[in-house]
Amino acid sequence: DEASQINLPEAIMGALALKDDGQLIVIGDHRQMPPIVQNDWEREVRRTFVAFKSYESLFLTLRAQLPAEHQIRFEESFRVHSDIADFLRKEIYQQDKIAYFSRKTALLPHISTTDDFVAAVLHPEHPLTVVVHEETASQNRNIYEQELMRPVLETLAAGGFDARTGLGVVVPHTAQRAGLRAEIPVLSEIDPETGQVIRSAVDTVERFQGAERDAIVVGATESDPLYLLANSTVLFDPRRLNVAISRARQKLILVGSRSIFDLFATDEDVFASAQLWKNLLEETCTIPLWEGVREGHRVQVWGNDSKPG
Repeated sequence: DEASQINLPEAIMGALALKDDGQLIVIGDHRQMPPIVQNDWEREVRRTFVAFKSYESLFLTLRAQLPAEHQIRFEESFRVHSDIADFLRKEIYQQDKIAYFSRKTALLPHISTTDDFVAAVLHPEHPLTVVVHEETASQNRNIYEQELMRPVLETLAAGGFDARTGLGVVVPHTAQRAGLRAEIPVLSEIDPETGQVIRSAVDTVERFQGAERDAIVVGATESDPLYLLANSTVLFDPRRLNVAISRARQKLILVGSRSIFDLFATDEDVFASAQLWKNLLEETCTIPLWEGVREGHRVQVWGNDSKPG
C-alpha cells in the first residue's frame, strides 16, 4: 500500500531475498505523496542523480518503464464515501483514465449540538463540507483557524469519535500540529496511569498517508496571500490534497481562508494546482449551509450536493 514511498535504494535492499526468477508486485499511487526527502532533487546538479533518479519511488520508476500489460489500474475504493470518490475521480484520477469509484454510502451520525455553525459543518447529508473564513494574516501557524475548528472537534469527540479510528485532523505544518495538540485536549488519547499522550488525532499530510478515520478535518492553516504564493509547493501540491481528502470514510471537512480560493497565480503549475481547491468550493460544495461571524471574521459553510441513496 505504501510502495509509492519506497525509494529505489530501499527497494533494492528489500528485494535482495528474491530468487533469480522471483517476482515482485509493487502497489502504489503516483497521485499521492512520494518518498519524503529534504533535498531539492529536481534542481540537483550532480549528473548521477539526474541520470538515475534514485530519490524517486520504486512505483514511479516501474510505472514509467513497464508496458501497460504489466500494470493493473485499481478503480474501486473500499474506504471513502462515494461522494468523495466522485470528486477525486473528476479532479484527480480522470487524468489517468481511471474510473475511480466507491460503493460506500455510510454517513456521519447525527450529533446533537446547540451551535448552529457546528450543526451545519457536521450535517450528515453532506459528506464533503468546506468552511471558508476571511482571516488573511497567517502563515505556518493559524490560531484563528484553531479556534474555529475547536467546537467542531469537541463536538465530534463528545459524540464518540476518538483519535484511534474516529477523528483525524490533517494540517500542512508542524507548528500548527503542535498548537492543536497543546490547545485542544480532546484530540489526544491519554494513558490513565501515566498521563502521557498515547495517540494524537492531529498530524501532517505526510504522516497521515496510509491512515483513515470516519471523520477528517483538513486545516489549510496558510492564509496570507503573499505567503501562499511564495510557499505554493506545499499547500497547492495536488498530491497533498488528494491524500488529505482520501483519509475520510464518512465525512471530510476542509477549513480554509477565502484567500486560498481567490488566489491567482501567474505560474502555470501553481495556477493548475490551485484550481483543485477552487473546484472543491465552486463546483462540488455549492450548497450554502450557514453564514455568520465567528471570532470577528465572516465565515461560510458549504456542503456538497450529495447523490440520493
